[in-house]
Amino acid sequence: MTENYYLGLDLSTQQLKCTLINEQHDIVLEEAINFDKDLPEFGTVHGAIIDDNVVTSPTLMWVKALDLLLRRLKNSSYIGSIRGISGAGQQHGSVYWNKDGIEHLKHLDPTKELYEQLDDAFSIKQSPIWQDASTTQECRALEQSVGGPEALAKLTGSKAYERFTGNQIAKIHHHNKKAYDETARINLVSSLLATLLLGLFGPMDSAEGSGTNMMNINTHQWDRKLLEQCGGNSLYEKLNKEPVEGGTLLGNISHYYVERYGFHPDCHIMPFTGDNSATLVSMNLSEGDCVVSLGTSDTVLVYLKKDAAEPTTESHLMAHPTDPEGFMGMLCYKNGSLAREFIRDSYANGSWDEFNEYLNKKEAMQQGDIGFYYWMQEIIPFAKGIYRFEQGEAVKEFKDKAVNVKAIVESQFMSMCVRLQRMGGDSMKRVLASGGAAANANILQLLSNILGLPVYRQKGMNGASLGGALLAKFGTVNTSFEEMMAQYPSAGLELICSPDLEKTKQYASYKQQFSNLEKEIVQNKE
Repeated sequence: MTENYYLGLDLSTQQLKCTLINEQHDIVLEEAINFDKDLPEFGTVHGAIIDDNVVTSPTLMWVKALDLLLRRLKNSSYIGSIRGISGAGQQHGSVYWNKDGIEHLKHLDPTKELYEQLDDAFSIKQSPIWQDASTTQECRALEQSVGGPEALAKLTGSKAYERFTGNQIAKIHHHNKKAYDETARINLVSSLLATLLLGLFGPMDSAEGSGTNMMNINTHQWDRKLLEQCGGNSLYEKLNKEPVEGGTLLGNISHYYVERYGFHPDCHIMPFTGDNSATLVSMNLSEGDCVVSLGTSDTVLVYLKKDAAEPTTESHLMAHPTDPEGFMGMLCYKNGSLAREFIRDSYANGSWDEFNEYLNKKEAMQQGDIGFYYWMQEIIPFAKGIYRFEQGEAVKEFKDKAVNVKAIVESQFMSMCVRLQRMGGDSMKRVLASGGAAANANILQLLSNILGLPVYRQKGMNGASLGGALLAKFGTVNTSFEEMMAQYPSAGLELICSPDLEKTKQYASYKQQFSNLEKEIVQNKE
């Protein structure tokens, strides 16, 4: 083949996905490895091992998933024409290499699979992931070290969050000192993929660095005082390299993959980013656009220029994956699709058709019913449990149990609406929906009504892996990302629904009551 192709990988919570594009950004191949289904020997549920607030994934499972995915790709006619690889990983998760593991990487045997050769490569076998909520003590200590949560947000873009990598490292440093001392290098989930493909330790990109609570959001460099607080004086060496900007050439693919799978020796490896950042890339956001990703977690992303970016203690300000002068504002909710599925199974007989039927009934809030569904420990606000109110009074269960279906979706989107306004969301012009639940037009209509904005969906895409493929190409061209996308615009957006502005006004009238009840829940927990 004479045409060049670009591969994007996405190591998400439940799957390792890939998207292959050509020079014109057309998708020519997609593939996925489902961890629970394809790698059952690791015993994960939805890709994770959950023990109360401690949530991990087997590091070797991710390595074996890459083996399996590349085995499938080997049979395609494209593999020798792939000129660049980049991608994404679930944000914040961390990987701990021992010294022998880093050495094994340099001498991979192409007759053997990766997981066979890296079985003993990790000082910690179970990687902490974004769902973990066991580091509250470390969070408070990190904030105190710089003068409080507001000061930390100003410095790093976010106050301390339990899932952020620095706090996860601090927990291991303090409570698993032996494993920490045996750790030679620390990757994120995203930079793990770059490391495996390079055959040597690869750095994270600056967008991922801003999900650690350790990188200065303005300089894109590690803050030495924060590193010392999180991991002592050896952490800088374990991280090994400063964050790099998106599109930086890290090197060529390891000869192992050339020999074993047939990759071209000049296939370039670019930095991998976070799944949310890659989703933003795939949609080529402009000012006024807001991405709402409805997946295992729900996230809200907005593209902010430097003069409009203001860190807060309930949102995240992150480095932009393709614009060193720009920022990505983000809200992240742990209770996304899994919480909706829990309510579907509990109140709609496990049927999405029945769930949608209840969604289309009279608004729960209009009846005076407001519910908060923190099935897992929530991030915004920091709360856990299910709370229901009828006419402002707490109740154990709604009189009509089916009301829970409407109430969970309303409360999820009302929280987004309230916080978007605080981030400057009054200037938003449209919503770009992504993630698994974006396939449900009934859910998107409710989102449109609450935000008062039209909702679009990009046709046929896995957002994060497509974003990775575009980042792979970006690293091989000598133009800006905007110029690259202007030359070959993506497949386009499809308008799914427009808001019923009368309902938008009604929801706006409930915002204060919603905020007051949410505040009451948090205060009672404290």
